[in-house]
Amino acid sequence: MRINKPIKILLGVLTAWVAIYPLLSVSVWLFFIFSVINTENQTNPDENLALFLLMFFMFLIFISSFLELGLKAFYTVHIILNKSGNDIVRTISGVLMLFFSFIAMPVYYFIYIFPDTPPKWALASNSGREITSYPIEPSSTQPNA
Repeated sequence: MRINKPIKILLGVLTAWVAIYPLLSVSVWLFFIFSVINTENQTNPDENLALFLLMFFMFLIFISSFLELGLKAFYTVHIILNKSGNDIVRTISGVLMLFFSFIAMPVYYFIYIFPDTPPKWALASNSGREITSYPIEPSSTQPNA
């Protein structure tokens, strides 16, 4: 599956956002919690600003969730169609994509999508996959059919 350079860069930026977003959302949530605790004895904050920030972050959550869902679909299809990749690496990437997609997506991106040729250890080996055109000769211990 060939992907041109601008699409690779866009895919990398979107993948980075999906990887960074959980850390960013937790830090913003903690900031708001501690700011509410610290302003308990002070005047009430502006309700319009709080509502605007809440709506902004809800919109950001929705967009990020749909983005992550779309990227999961893309990476899953790429894992399935990537016949040049090592089966073990592809299988582990597919399983990790289900549970830890924010880790699996950047790792798979830097192994298979970003470089023009993946590292040798990540490529499929031909050992064990070769099919010979010669029939297997029966041994002396096996009865002839």
